[in-house]
Amino acid sequence: MANTLSPTRTGWQQFWRHAHWLLLIPLLADLSYSYVEHLNAIHDGDMISIALPRPNIIQALNDPFGLSALLDGQEYAAPNRYFALKTLYLYMRHMPLFLQHFVDPIYSTYMACAIAKTLIQAGFIALLAYYISCSYQLNSRNFLLAALLVTPFFQTAGYMSQMGIIDYSITYCLFYALPLLLLLIYFLPFYGALFRNPAKPISTAWHVALPLLALVVALNGAIGPAATAVFGAPLLLRISYLAYKNSAGIPGGFFQRLWHGPYRGMIGQLVFLLFACTYSLYIGTFNIENVREFTVWEIYEKLWAGIPIEFNSQLGFPVLLAAVLVNLLLLKASTPNSSTRTMLRVALWLFVLGAIYLALLPLGGYRAYRPNIVRRDTIIPITLALMYIFGVSTLYLLHHGPPRFNRLYIPVLLALTALYSFADVADLRANNCEVEALRTIARSEEPVVHLEADCSIMNWGLITDPNVSGEAARMLQYWNITKEQRLFYR
Repeated sequence: MANTLSPTRTGWQQFWRHAHWLLLIPLLADLSYSYVEHLNAIHDGDMISIALPRPNIIQALNDPFGLSALLDGQEYAAPNRYFALKTLYLYMRHMPLFLQHFVDPIYSTYMACAIAKTLIQAGFIALLAYYISCSYQLNSRNFLLAALLVTPFFQTAGYMSQMGIIDYSITYCLFYALPLLLLLIYFLPFYGALFRNPAKPISTAWHVALPLLALVVALNGAIGPAATAVFGAPLLLRISYLAYKNSAGIPGGFFQRLWHGPYRGMIGQLVFLLFACTYSLYIGTFNIENVREFTVWEIYEKLWAGIPIEFNSQLGFPVLLAAVLVNLLLLKASTPNSSTRTMLRVALWLFVLGAIYLALLPLGGYRAYRPNIVRRDTIIPITLALMYIFGVSTLYLLHHGPPRFNRLYIPVLLALTALYSFADVADLRANNCEVEALRTIARSEEPVVHLEADCSIMNWGLITDPNVSGEAARMLQYWNITKEQRLFYR
């Protein structure tokens, strides 16, 4: 039969077949705006102490595995944060100098921080999109839609102080967000082998890379090991369940499958990861920065009092939690099938594990800058879990909801996206004062520069004593911002 479709209709059909590529526009636009926001953030007060580094940081950099703490009981700064320290040290010493081939020295320091933060943010979006859609192909509709669903929750301004994942501080970003990004990468092959259908065996390349990645995750501070202990240990239960399920009716089949089947390698990898993380948490107790003036019970009291304070401080986290609960209720009310049952079961597990994670936070000690124990950086694993539940449930509801349902659901979804998008409007002049102060220092010929700028300069507060600016002066000379060391003060 002759083709009776008109060229116009055929063209529209071709267009709609590939229209999902249009989802890249808002994704790239949001990432671009986030880059601009990151570019205009001030420098934090910890960065230069590590990039120089300070003498107390040098010991941690010279002892990757914290053996001084383990064998000699020495207490010093960050014994279990070697890779976090080394990453910041190498990056902020080399990336600005590389960028100075294209931009001026002052701009290069802000540009280096912005590039790192934006890449980490893009990595989180891509990984969450994969976990939600079970697809890693950029031309997949589900992958792009999943990425678009989670993007608004990455708050650079707006609700950042409550649920921020990418911190304005490059130090906190590399110390908290990056280890969890690496942990999500670590779990990729396990996700394919244990949760996808059909299962995707872990390749030899992954088996070689995983122990190395486990060490990096473990020795990147406390948040990676803590998240691993809570969210990673249940993977061993999943393996045991699958081994039992696949050995039904076979005498001795459970142990046969567990120790001689495809699960043996996975068990070995996870046991090594948990061992490395336990070791990291132990040597972390020798951190000289630990505050011991409060008992564990007093810290738990601070946590209990701090949860409602943090929860009610802004709209961001409560609205995300409410959206997740509404989605779960809609799944519960929909026609039951294996997909909805799995999503509800996974959501229940994540809620339970999130509660356990919160309950274990006080065991990590007290910090004066985190008086309520819970803060945006310590609850990143919970925020990511909520984003995952929201994404996977929303994707299912969009695909399986009846037309009448979608006519109501989609506008609500757009309103939710608008709430977070319009809230995330940063002050793009936030670092103007600091930049101008740095330019004043760079132009000055005086050994000690008096500044009129009423803002912090690579410090957590105003520098009123020029002797306090010594580290910053050395860093400015290293970055080619000044020809020689120039102290400064307000």
